[in-house]
Amino acid sequence: DKPFSDREWLRYTRLLQLPQTGVEGQRRLKRARVLIVGAGGLGSPVALYLAAAGVGHITIVDGDRVDLTNLQRQILFTTEQVGRAKAECARQRLLALNDAIAVVAVAEYLSPDNVERLFDKVDLVLDCTDNFATRYLINDTCVRKKIPWLFASIFQFSGQCALFTPGSACFRCLFPQPRTGAADCNEAGVLGVLPGLLGTLQANEAIKYLTALECPLDNHLLLVEALDLSFRKIRLAKDPGCAACGSRPLPVDDSQYRFQCERPELAASESSTAEPATAELSVEVFKSLLAQATQPDSNPILIDVRTDGERAAFHIGGQHIPLSCLEDRVLMWERHEHQQRQGKKIVCYCQTGARSLQAANCLRERGWEAWSLKGGIVGYLQASLSP
Repeated sequence: DKPFSDREWLRYTRLLQLPQTGVEGQRRLKRARVLIVGAGGLGSPVALYLAAAGVGHITIVDGDRVDLTNLQRQILFTTEQVGRAKAECARQRLLALNDAIAVVAVAEYLSPDNVERLFDKVDLVLDCTDNFATRYLINDTCVRKKIPWLFASIFQFSGQCALFTPGSACFRCLFPQPRTGAADCNEAGVLGVLPGLLGTLQANEAIKYLTALECPLDNHLLLVEALDLSFRKIRLAKDPGCAACGSRPLPVDDSQYRFQCERPELAASESSTAEPATAELSVEVFKSLLAQATQPDSNPILIDVRTDGERAAFHIGGQHIPLSCLEDRVLMWERHEHQQRQGKKIVCYCQTGARSLQAANCLRERGWEAWSLKGGIVGYLQASLSP
C-alpha cells in the first residue's frame, strides 16, 4: 500500500489515532469497494459517512430524481436540485466532501439486468431501498456471490437493521415471503430523522466490518423505536429450508424482482386518458373534468378518503369521507333516491393514490362510476408546480 499523503493523514487522523483501527484500519477503508443501493433517506447518511471515513470506492445506484417531498429527510440534496438525477447529485456531494476517493453514479434502478455487473468485485453492499423485491434481489445475489450486505428499513417511528454475512442466516430466512399490502412512507409517513438514525447505524456497522472490528449486528436484527427510544436485538436463525441459502436452494424467477423493483409511477402508462383496468385517472384528465364542471352539482363528485388529520393539514376540495367510513356512506347514498348513479362520476383522492384506488374499486363493485386520482395530492401538486 502507498503511504498516506499529508492531506490524507490530516483528514483521517482521528481514526488513525484509535488503537482498535489505526493505520491498517484506514488502509482497509481506502482499499474497500462499497455499493450503496438507494440514495434516499437511508442512503444519504450512509454515503456521507462512508465518504467522510475514506472508503476508497463508492458506487451509488438510484434511478430516481430529487423530489420536493424528499427534502424532509434526504439530506444529500438541496432545493435547487429538485428534478435532477439523485445518483449524480449524490456523487457531486460526496466528492465535494472528500475528493480523495472515487465515486461512481449509476442512474438506474437495481434490476436483474444490471445486478451481476454492479455486484462484481464489491466488498460490501448496503441496502438503502424501500421495497421488498429489491431486497430479495440484493439478498439472493449476495448469497450466491458470497458478498456481505447491510439491511435497514424504516416505517413511521420504527426501524430495523441487520448485517448478513456469508454462511449466516440470510434475509429470506428472516422473511421467507414478501409482505403484501404494507404501506410505505409515501402513505404512512415517516419521522424525518429516523432514516438518519438507521442510516448512521448502517454506516457504523459498515466501517466496523471493513476495518475488521467486531460487528454485533452480524446475524442479528436490531429493532429501533424512536418514540420511546428503545433498542432490541434479536439473534437470527438460519433456515435449512431457505430458498436462497438452504441446503437445497430453489431457482428464483426473475419476474418477482422486476415486478416491484420498478417504481409504480414509472411502470404505469403516462397516457393522458383514464385507465379503466386500474380505475385510475391522470392528473390531466382530472383537471379537464374540473374545468368542465361549471355548476356546484356538476361532475365530478370529489372525495378525499384520507384521515381527519391529513384533511386538516391540506386538501384540494371535495367531500371528506375517510376510507374507513366510505362503505357506510355509500349505503346511505343508495337508500336515498336523490343520489342518482347514472351520469355521476366520482373521483377519489388521497396522498399518493393507493387508498383512493381501494376506494374507487370498492365503489365500482357497487355499480358506481368511480376513479382514483393517479398519484394523489402529491402528483396533482407536482404537476401544478411544474414550470
